[in-house]
Amino acid sequence: MDEKNEKKNLIFSLFFLSLGGWMLHFRIHPIIESNPAHFFPFLYGLVNILVVPFLLNDKKTFLIGYLINGFGVLFGIVIMAKFSLSGLPHPLTVTNILFKTTLADILLLLPKLFIGQRILYVYYPTGTGRLFTSFWWTRHLAYISILFTIGHFLGR
Repeated sequence: MDEKNEKKNLIFSLFFLSLGGWMLHFRIHPIIESNPAHFFPFLYGLVNILVVPFLLNDKKTFLIGYLINGFGVLFGIVIMAKFSLSGLPHPLTVTNILFKTTLADILLLLPKLFIGQRILYVYYPTGTGRLFTSFWWTRHLAYISILFTIGHFLGR
């Protein structure tokens, strides 16, 4: 497969994964309820569906779309994990963890990061040095988690 078709297929994959996640989130947390906590994920999902694919399609705007996608994944993981940890199911069994937490949603969100990483390697086949590696994203996930945890405990 040539580079242009691979990039197109990866962007379509990211688009449909974002669309599916947005529709799932909209079904679980409808914006019609006028809950302010539902507006940001709704709008961010629209950006991921309508704007990010166009940003990823051009090398000049690629990094903006890549970062929007990547940090959306990280924040989504942290917020969904916090939501699950604040209301763990009782009793705490493997079945309950698998089916009564947001673990499945987090696992659906993770491939967006990997698809974005693959698109990065289409534009930069040799990588970008120390930036945007798996370790870079893991480190930033840890930073966001720590900040979110500190904010949670200070906000009590």
